[in-house]
Amino acid sequence: MKGEITYYKILGVNENASNQELRKAFCKLSIELHPDTTSLELEDAKNKFQKVLEAYENLNNSNLRKLYDDKLQVNSKKPNKTNLNVLDPLVMDANSHQLVGNRRPFSNGEMFSLFLLMIIIVLSLSLAIVIASFTGKELGSIPTWLLK
Repeated sequence: MKGEITYYKILGVNENASNQELRKAFCKLSIELHPDTTSLELEDAKNKFQKVLEAYENLNNSNLRKLYDDKLQVNSKKPNKTNLNVLDPLVMDANSHQLVGNRRPFSNGEMFSLFLLMIIIVLSLSLAIVIASFTGKELGSIPTWLLK
């Protein structure tokens, strides 16, 4: 793994870097390499910026980072016979829409919104029952088109 470029080398951080350090490195590099703000050629800047973005997305996600670190550890123990790109399976994992186990928990605002939604549904159903009872309609009434 010594000759290969890792996500940590791309971002220029230590392997034990915190999420705050990763964010600072990403922000610094994204300002330097963004195609709109750099003096590099457009294609070169675009490719470098995409690599930085990919590295940050994979290292910022704790599950993907653990997978990546485990993969680095396994590959550093055994000699690399071919020049396989270690990052490809992780990129596929990051882009996959089937990461059910990697979903983040609901935030407090989302939980409150779900709570309000449940309250509104219960109140709407109870209001419908009350209105139906005051108008004299039965809850289990049979539609008139069935009574022929």
